[in-house]
Amino acid sequence: MLRVSLAQARPGMVLASSVLHPKRPGAVLLRAGVILDTVCIERLREIHPPELWIRYPSLDFLSTFFSPHIHSCASALSTHIASAFDRVTSRADPRLEFSSYRRAVSDLLDKLANEPRAGLFIRELVNADQPMLRHATNVCVLSVLMGLKLEFYLVRQRSRLSVASARDVSGLGVGAMLHDIGMLRLAPETVERWNATQDTSDPAWREHVTLGHQLVQGELEPAASGIVLHHHQQYDGSGFPARLDASGKAVTPAGADIHVFARIVAVADQFDRLRSQGLPTVRALNTIRQRAAQQLLDPVATAALLTVVPPYAPGTIVQLSTGQQCIVSSWNPLNPCAPKVVVSEDLDHPERFGQEDTQPAIDLALHPELHIAEAEGSNVSQDNFSPSTPGEFDLLAMARRSENRAADLAPAEPTAA
Repeated sequence: MLRVSLAQARPGMVLASSVLHPKRPGAVLLRAGVILDTVCIERLREIHPPELWIRYPSLDFLSTFFSPHIHSCASALSTHIASAFDRVTSRADPRLEFSSYRRAVSDLLDKLANEPRAGLFIRELVNADQPMLRHATNVCVLSVLMGLKLEFYLVRQRSRLSVASARDVSGLGVGAMLHDIGMLRLAPETVERWNATQDTSDPAWREHVTLGHQLVQGELEPAASGIVLHHHQQYDGSGFPARLDASGKAVTPAGADIHVFARIVAVADQFDRLRSQGLPTVRALNTIRQRAAQQLLDPVATAALLTVVPPYAPGTIVQLSTGQQCIVSSWNPLNPCAPKVVVSEDLDHPERFGQEDTQPAIDLALHPELHIAEAEGSNVSQDNFSPSTPGEFDLLAMARRSENRAADLAPAEPTAA
């Protein structure tokens, strides 16, 4: 399977999965097996779906990274989010269907449990001309994927709950899907100003967190509704909104004082906003890493992002520093920007797909003289990153360090007399 943009689509390519309508979640435009021709490609360009999956027999094993069942569940989430937005916007029936939102998230969790290899965030679901819907869907799916990787962290951060309750990320998903719902209650000029400037210091725009919280408070569990209120908190305490402490002083929470769900959604939110600005995935990820290094984002949640969002997803066409055109065949989250790639010279000749034996994969981690220079239509030579210390991106090692720090801080056991 190949993951191609419309610019890379060629007549003769055969769809490996259905193409959904980017403006109507769940509506199928073209089914798997359709052979693309010039007219078909031109019509697709008018609608502009985010990407296409193309059959490439010599790389059939890449199909394990894509699940139509998971994609269908994520598309259903988008439909529920659209319905919630419509209810809030119309104000005719402002009651939100929270139970159905939770069921939709639970369905996604069930599918991810059955097909864990497909749990990579490599496919956007909704086109950019529906920015709020696209953003809410992506943040929801991202947050759930990250939460599943962070079970050890959730247990540590939610220590007052049972282990099973602490690991439950259904509330995380529901809060993430509604995190920006307060934007629908802002004045149109405020939203227009935000879309034009992305100025997070705008006091009128900042009201969306309290407006959204008013819509969900009392209907969702506090951890989920808190996401709506606190997803713009910064790890160093420089976020918003402020709250009054016991002395009446306005303060903003920092670090572990911010609920872990809100910290996870903050990472997903900022990453997806960078992607919506047109940044290639690797550049957006590197920017998030830098913000975590500046203590603006939870470093553990940021590490989880790197385990579910490959800088160069399997099936993606890239160009090496040598000028060779390659397909990413696998990736290692411990060294995300150095995946295995397969050189292919027949990408512009779909009729030759699968006729030649696949060339041996090149493991870029073993070839430091090589790097990916172009991806997603951008020069990314300066965006690649590697672990600065052993185990920097290893969540299991991070779990062990977390446990060790907790043990070091625990009171000493009394010695026998």
